Amino acid sequence: MVFKKIPDDLDAFEGELVIAVVGSDEKPLRATNAWLDWRLYGSLNTLVAKNYFNAALGEKFMLPTYGRFQFDRLVLLGGGPVYQSDAWPDTQAGRDLWRKLISMIEEALSSLKVSRVGLSLPRYELADQETALLKLIERAQLPNEISLFLSRAAQAQRSLPA
Repeated sequence: MVFKKIPDDLDAFEGELVIAVVGSDEKPLRATNAWLDWRLYGSLNTLVAKNYFNAALGEKFMLPTYGRFQFDRLVLLGGGPVYQSDAWPDTQAGRDLWRKLISMIEEALSSLKVSRVGLSLPRYELADQETALLKLIERAQLPNEISLFLSRAAQAQRSLPA
């Protein structure tokens, strides 16, 4: 896994697609998802506002990036209520939820047959929550070349490649 910074590395990312985990309780969009929305002229918020995408657990929505990024496609993956306290990754219920989400990410990567992928993860307020999420991601069978776009709290705990 390669850890990337927001927004500079996201703008320069030359992968095939980015999978953005979006919480059904993520209103307004946060961290990387907010940056994606801003760069796509608010189209993600429009999808949510018009109920085309509700971010229910397992819901998927693919859209083009219209040349606004170096990658061509964005896949929104509904995470369900990822910001409720019982769904935080440092709780048992949260770990169970994230294991399901990671399995869905693995399934999406397998079916799309892509190799250079970015993963946009939710931004949690506490570093312990993000550290717990990173531990789950690191144990998963995701490709080694996956790029993770993280919040500032998680990046502070990782040394980024030069």
